[in-house]
Amino acid sequence: MKIRMYNVGYGDCFCLRDRKSNLLVDFGTSNRLIGGRPRREVFDEIISDLSTIEDKDLLLTHFHLDHLSGLLYMMRSKNPQEFGCIYLPDLFSQNEMADTLSLLLLTDLLKDFYLPSKQVSLYALVEALCRRPQKVGLLRRGTVFEGKYQALWPDVEQISGRIGGMVREIQKRYAESWYRLTDYAENLRRVVYSMTEEGRGEAEEWGPSRAAQLEREFLELRQSIGFEQMLHFVEEQKFPLRELKNEISVVFQNAEDGEWNLLFTGDASASCMKRITGNYDGKFPLYQHYWCIKVPHHGTHSHYYDFSSYSPENLLISNGVYYSNSRKKEKACRVSASYSGLFYIPGATMYCSDSACCEGGRNGCTCKEKDIITPHCYRDI
Repeated sequence: MKIRMYNVGYGDCFCLRDRKSNLLVDFGTSNRLIGGRPRREVFDEIISDLSTIEDKDLLLTHFHLDHLSGLLYMMRSKNPQEFGCIYLPDLFSQNEMADTLSLLLLTDLLKDFYLPSKQVSLYALVEALCRRPQKVGLLRRGTVFEGKYQALWPDVEQISGRIGGMVREIQKRYAESWYRLTDYAENLRRVVYSMTEEGRGEAEEWGPSRAAQLEREFLELRQSIGFEQMLHFVEEQKFPLRELKNEISVVFQNAEDGEWNLLFTGDASASCMKRITGNYDGKFPLYQHYWCIKVPHHGTHSHYYDFSSYSPENLLISNGVYYSNSRKKEKACRVSASYSGLFYIPGATMYCSDSACCEGGRNGCTCKEKDIITPHCYRDI
């Protein structure tokens, strides 16, 4: 078993390799420059490295561009890589999931972008799948995939309960605009579901013409006065929509306890990790020991979780300098000091993309056992 951890700055990209299968987990970044290099150059190097693997699948933990932008770049290239299957969080298997998808679309639309294929990440993924259809697998708590991994999150029922209040508030004030948005989200849902094993029987048109139609519908929706008013209301109410994107993030571990236990956490929040580690439904406990744990959300303090009780041999933190006009936001995106120095987990090796973005390493790295990837493209664990 080997994990190849790519240096994508403030983003995620890992490849889980063994003799039987290869799984790419996320591929994206928020940075335009990674170690002084244009991200396109870094993406091309990673794609070239991945081209040496004949059989591979991909797992997209959620729909933030720092996990998705490299995949979109790859799918739009002249010679895109083919995956046996693309795994996504299960937000597509049931009609009522259009409500969750609608809220995710609103998250992107609050950025005030009018060209969906440029920045609206959920739309951009569906548009790319329309142009280059792929087999899709949907993951929810309990799903076993690749014959050896098990999803611990998302829990569809828990997410549905979480969004109910927000949906009711929006529906009550902007019923017409909300129903137009959910109709559009339902179209996206059907496209993705028709690419799954379970949804094969549902006739859905794919291809460039379908992608163009979805874009036209999006622009008509986005430019309507009622929709603008709904967006302003959502922004004023400060609904936790960005946090919702992290709440649906796939978390997974090995399906069976063993020597090479992995725990990948996507961008799961601390409250979400607390539910998972507490085995809230009594069905899927975590193991006592892990070979590798990928810490949540680039190691930031807002998503910090103490994994010391699981005696991890390796902790993986994919982070890089986050550039913003806000110093407060830049600081919030740095690696938490709680992962280093006095809080360092004895016996664990820290694998970090870059040490220049760590709150615990302002005067040099304080971790006893560490491996910093930059300026290299990747490190094998």
